[in-house]
Amino acid sequence: MRYPYVSYAGRFLPIIGIEIKGREDWVIFDAYVDSGAGYSIFHTDVAEVLGIDIEKGEENFVVVGDGSKIKVYNHNVKVRIAGKEFEAVIGFSYRLGIGFNVLGQESIFDRFKICFNRKEGFVEFYPVEE
Repeated sequence: MRYPYVSYAGRFLPIIGIEIKGREDWVIFDAYVDSGAGYSIFHTDVAEVLGIDIEKGEENFVVVGDGSKIKVYNHNVKVRIAGKEFEAVIGFSYRLGIGFNVLGQESIFDRFKICFNRKEGFVEFYPVEE
């Protein structure tokens, strides 16, 4: 599935909408596709919308771009990306210091071939056999 890059703060970035299963319904959230991120980290307001008590998740510390560590709470959640539904580990953090959620490698990149095309402004997700 092809996702066009999105304008964010004057730049075009690979930000896609992913569906996450809440207590009752699927909810779409935007996330920056970051091939350099080991883990997916979302803002705490996403957990609130989904009805997740983040502090009941597995506590972990993740090194972010400036070299500092932030506390995240990992949860297994159902997601849908490019029409494929599966369970993924998503970390939620009070200290995610950027304006968007981050979609990283763990639980995501091994399920897809992902092609970034900056020149033409899109990212493509191709499901792979498991």
